[in-house]
Amino acid sequence: MIGKESLSATNLAAYHHFNCDLFIYNTYNGVEGLTISSDHVHESPTKLDAAQFKRGLDWEKHLFSWLDRENLLLTVPSYPMNVEDLVENILADERNHFFVAGISFMPPQEHFDEMYRKAGLEPVKFGLAKPDLVEITHLEDGVMWKVIDAKASRAVKTSHHVQIYFYTLCLSLLLPQYFFHTNNAAAVWLPPEDGFDTNTPSFDDLKTVVTSLLSFPLDEFLFRRLPTILSHPRKEVFWHYNALCHGCPFSKDCKQKAIRQGQIGSMSNISIPEAKLLRSLLQIWRDSGISHPRGETDIEDLALLLEDGKGLQKISTSYPVTLRKAKRILTLPPRNRKVSKTAAPPSPILQAARTGEIQVIPRRNSTCPKIEDIAVVLSLLLDPSASSGTSSIVSFSISIFTTETISVEIPRIVHSDRTDLIPSLAYIIDSILSLSRSLNKPPRTQFYVFSPAEHSALQNHFIDAALNSAYPTQDIRICIGALSQGASLLQTTFQPILLSGVLLDFLAKGQRKKRDLQAILERMNLSIEGNVEELKRRIQEELQRLQRDDYRQAAQQQRRDELGQLPRIVVLKSEIEKSLALPIPGFWNLQECASILLSPNLREAQCPSDEELYDVFASGGSPSALLEQRNRSIYAVLVSLRSHVCNVNDHLLLNEAKVLTSIFMDVCREERLRKLFYMQQFEVLAKLSDLWRSRIDGCPEAPILQYHSTQQGSKRLEHTFYLLSGNLDMAASEKERSFFDYLLVEDRDCDDFESDAHTPVEALFDDLAVSGLVFPLNRYTKTRWQSQNPTVQEELLLADVRDISVQGIRTKVVLQTWGDATFKFSEEHTYRISPRLVDFNISKILNALFELDLQHELENVWVPYIQIIRNPKSFNQEIISSTTRKMLGKAGSDMQSLFRTLDGLDVEGAKPLVLKASQNRAALHILSNRLSVIWGPPGTGKTHTIALSLLRLFNVYANASSQPDLDILPPKVVFVTAVTHAAIDAVLKKLTYLIQCYQSIDSLPAEWLHKVSIEHVTNGNDHAAPSDSSVFSLYAGTIFQLYNFSKRHSLSVDCIVIDEAGQLALSSAALVLRSLRPYSRIIIAGDSEQLSPILAVKYHQLKSGPLFGSILDTLMYVSRPSRIEPRDTRPSSPVPDDASDMSSQSTIVQLTENFRLNPDLGEFVSTIYSRAFRPQKVQARQIALALSSISQSETPQATNEYLRILDNIRKFLLGLSHVMLKRPQGVLSPPLLSSLNENPQLNEFRPLIDVIPHPLSLALIQLQTVSKRHRENVGYELHVKAEAAVTAALITTIQQHLPGEDIFVATPHRIQRQAVKAALSAGHFNASLSLSKIFNKMTIDEGQGKDQIESSVIVDTIERLQGSEASFVICLFSLPQSHIADLQFLLERRRLNVAISRAKSMCILISSAEVLRPAVGALTDEETTKGYAFLRAFADRAWSSNVKVDIDAL
Repeated sequence: MIGKESLSATNLAAYHHFNCDLFIYNTYNGVEGLTISSDHVHESPTKLDAAQFKRGLDWEKHLFSWLDRENLLLTVPSYPMNVEDLVENILADERNHFFVAGISFMPPQEHFDEMYRKAGLEPVKFGLAKPDLVEITHLEDGVMWKVIDAKASRAVKTSHHVQIYFYTLCLSLLLPQYFFHTNNAAAVWLPPEDGFDTNTPSFDDLKTVVTSLLSFPLDEFLFRRLPTILSHPRKEVFWHYNALCHGCPFSKDCKQKAIRQGQIGSMSNISIPEAKLLRSLLQIWRDSGISHPRGETDIEDLALLLEDGKGLQKISTSYPVTLRKAKRILTLPPRNRKVSKTAAPPSPILQAARTGEIQVIPRRNSTCPKIEDIAVVLSLLLDPSASSGTSSIVSFSISIFTTETISVEIPRIVHSDRTDLIPSLAYIIDSILSLSRSLNKPPRTQFYVFSPAEHSALQNHFIDAALNSAYPTQDIRICIGALSQGASLLQTTFQPILLSGVLLDFLAKGQRKKRDLQAILERMNLSIEGNVEELKRRIQEELQRLQRDDYRQAAQQQRRDELGQLPRIVVLKSEIEKSLALPIPGFWNLQECASILLSPNLREAQCPSDEELYDVFASGGSPSALLEQRNRSIYAVLVSLRSHVCNVNDHLLLNEAKVLTSIFMDVCREERLRKLFYMQQFEVLAKLSDLWRSRIDGCPEAPILQYHSTQQGSKRLEHTFYLLSGNLDMAASEKERSFFDYLLVEDRDCDDFESDAHTPVEALFDDLAVSGLVFPLNRYTKTRWQSQNPTVQEELLLADVRDISVQGIRTKVVLQTWGDATFKFSEEHTYRISPRLVDFNISKILNALFELDLQHELENVWVPYIQIIRNPKSFNQEIISSTTRKMLGKAGSDMQSLFRTLDGLDVEGAKPLVLKASQNRAALHILSNRLSVIWGPPGTGKTHTIALSLLRLFNVYANASSQPDLDILPPKVVFVTAVTHAAIDAVLKKLTYLIQCYQSIDSLPAEWLHKVSIEHVTNGNDHAAPSDSSVFSLYAGTIFQLYNFSKRHSLSVDCIVIDEAGQLALSSAALVLRSLRPYSRIIIAGDSEQLSPILAVKYHQLKSGPLFGSILDTLMYVSRPSRIEPRDTRPSSPVPDDASDMSSQSTIVQLTENFRLNPDLGEFVSTIYSRAFRPQKVQARQIALALSSISQSETPQATNEYLRILDNIRKFLLGLSHVMLKRPQGVLSPPLLSSLNENPQLNEFRPLIDVIPHPLSLALIQLQTVSKRHRENVGYELHVKAEAAVTAALITTIQQHLPGEDIFVATPHRIQRQAVKAALSAGHFNASLSLSKIFNKMTIDEGQGKDQIESSVIVDTIERLQGSEASFVICLFSLPQSHIADLQFLLERRRLNVAISRAKSMCILISSAEVLRPAVGALTDEETTKGYAFLRAFADRAWSSNVKVDIDAL
């Protein structure tokens, strides 16, 4: 038994890949009969493994060659160096910036040994370290260095972070620290997305991570867990044979051991978390105290457990969630109305492992057809050595199998490389469609791939082709229409609306030329032959057909046929896993599957492996023959699957294949509009696909509710339920409108394998038919509901969540319902609740894009929306003369000088009319340019600048009658819009306030103000048309209400202002920009580091710019520098144009003065921006003095948990006041501040203003929730209850001592908002303050400023607080251990930034260890890492305290 007795960074990385303690144990200590090599144990590597390795070598060689050509590379001898030699090589190079390659060194073992000894652990030995590159930058006082590893992956992995952290840790201990300064960052250098074979490396692909972020999880691993693992006896080391073991050098040994020992890994497709859960279940059973026999192996024990009715009943009482999850893993019905008192049914997957025979899982399957006339089988060869993600498909083969009834000749086999994939698929689809048209009974057709990886690659290929490539449009359209799930639903739902709406308006505008009519007919897929009258008549007949009842009925039937039915492309591997349990331990591939399902005498049983396929490709041969053989094997496996299932139960496969159709909306011709039109459809399809995948399996993850009672609500009956399992949140909405955005059905044993029930009723629900309707429906819209499947109407209710609260240890859910379901709520009965698609705007957006496309192509006019997408700078360069610019600029400067003079004379009302320096630059830019992008971080006065600029604009044009004509249209009709009502209200309030300031100055001429009307459009369909009495009309409203308003009155607009533009998707902006006249103005304001549009699909960024993000992102893109210095990484925030340049070349102006954040908060928030703030305020000393009046005697004796919480919070706030006043305190932990302030985004260092910030503005409460009663970890709802109690104690104490200060509570989730409201109203902390008084001031529906209420407590979601501010902000960013899956959402930097930057005086963050110290795997996502870095930066600057809450005592 020979081991390495040392570990390399590669071994550490591999451990995190395999997630296996036994791997690292065997590597270090050895395995009997095996010899451990220097890095890995390898049998002869496969061609596939070699390809992956070769890809890495090729990328490394390519990168080093490029660095050498750029004179940036220093290559040192590859033998192990001592520190002195390495330092000498670096210092001998006189270049200021370069990269060192070839470094190898021994880790600082003595230092590591000392750390292990101090911890009382056996030291671990480490071997040679070989980082790919070390970046060197010479500074005045030394050398800055950073470790970089070149990785040929398409994304950063956990294993990459492990390696670069280990190298960085070693070098930080080896290099002389007085001269060599660590960058506190390391990086992974990835290849260009479009491939490194044709593209040079880019510094943009350096994926940098702050190493201090990795230190929390990796130091714990290296110096705690690792020595513990290595010191265990071998039999106690955790291991589990599973799919991650592929490629492990010990996998064969583990496979045999799993079979021999009856381990859980002897079953198929059991992941590591699932195996741990099953072992936990066995331990619970063994510790239950019930006498029962014991098996010799894990799988025997599991079989005995399932036969133990009493044991199962006891576990279901104490551990219901664990048992339900275990049943799902073991392919048992997770939910049953009647609990068996004897035993659970046998588990097919368990029986397969015990007997070695194939077992049928008696589960209804609606996603694999039981028959088809034409089966199209597609095999894709994916190349791991490909140089980009989009080119991973290198070859394909398509085979067509038909029944004897199909006698007409169609293509039987097609194969080629990836460039022919879409044309080949289009040819096959078109051939089948032609066949269908020629037969009385069209053939039923189904497409198949074997693996999820192939399906994912194919779908990504479609999206990439539609949005990026030059494939023929018709080919793309036919492929997406035939093979993208739900594409036909979009067409039948929205195309009648688009064509009848836009085309009728278009045709009514006047005489149309023949070419115009032909262009329309082409979009309608109709003949373009004939004279003008014939073409007109053809268009009108088609529009009439689309509006007829028979068309609507046919469309409804088509949607019914699609819903709850087969996917367009069946993934056969998933269907086998769903219906069969194979006696193959751990995991299996097609080759193993075929060998066990097919007779060995069959040719199809000899399926080529992935390695064989790649071997042929890598050798330069054609894999076509092998791919064709693979297709035959796939089809034979499909036939065998059906045979096995139908032999057990002929009714388990529910559906037959459908007739092939190919329908996809493609009505736009302008390139960018077409891509946006596609993108909107992909967004809907992605959301629907997620819903369908869940529904077709009976919504296994859906929350389960138990009915309790019904009571009369304010408008409708309200039903009370208790949550039995799952998680449920309340949807955030701008208004308290009922969306009825959930589906509610009886939980009637839908997973009972013996049930004769049909497809789950949710799978039959047609989301698109009612997605844009307001519920409750009226007599006009109810017909849409009546088109739903009869089963849906009878067995399903729509539900609106009205309240979620925690009562004791149970979570209460209050619902309102709508529908005609025949079932009655019964006490103790259970129901499942799942989301539906709600989208009021998709048809409007598609309509607007189509309308703009027609204007562009057929009306021969300038379309501003298209202009700014193509080239925002050129939009500014056109039309405006230098004379106009000078005149408008002078008028703006004169107004600024006037108000500055008046302010200097202390004229009341003048001060708010004076703009700060950067604000004035923005106002001048707005006056003299057609396009202005006002970019400002939080608190820089964007709304104030917009409002005052608009008034100055009105003023200039009101007085322009005596001046020459201006090149820019006067702002006669102005639209002001934003995503949220709060932002719109803020602009309106600011305008009203500034007008009052104008009017208060007697010496100012204010007649022009009477020419201005300002109106809030809350209902665009009913709002009155512009009045002739106003010269200038300003309308403010959401994009959707302004769209309705402009459509109703056929308005053309002269100026559009979009505030908070970072939240508005470019496609959605078309709703208002469609109304803009040529030669008019666009004003965009926002912050690219605040909340962005939520997209369902992650799109590749186009070379032309970020077309699929926000309108702000699109316009900011042009400001990026054309060249980035090699040592820099790009700032996360955009770089504005030269602020002094007001010419037509300038588009963006940054606001730099900050009026909200004090220096402390401003310094912190500015770390993610490319330019620093100029704080305009300081923190008031009265906050510290007021909080210092908190006395310990105020707190009653802590007789319950709530009073203990209140006592802790008062100590916390008193400690803060002592710190502010420089008094001693012993409650709070001081900030973890270093002597330097690192900004990894800018790669620069600057001294802190003070080592300890004063006055204090950042505080942290680390919340820990504990419970003895809840053995399955503290649930999310109970954790939220504790979080809310801490928040209520903070609000109570702050309001008591600072009654005039506003408080915001920023919540990521709506359920937190409800919990805080409940905690405040419960009065648990009502010691000396009337909580009712606080609660009466609290605004839940809409945020309100101090101009309305003297002080307020506002609890709301972060999305709705954007644009608002308060003295105190309490941010709720904690999670329990049971809910860490939500971490990525919580650690979004933009969301954190919005929450924290609402604070004017103090921000208190409530978080937990699960958020503050996430697992290293969470940091592979670049956006999550940015968010975590921001959160850690806050924690490092904050004074903090730990608060423990006993859930059982609440």
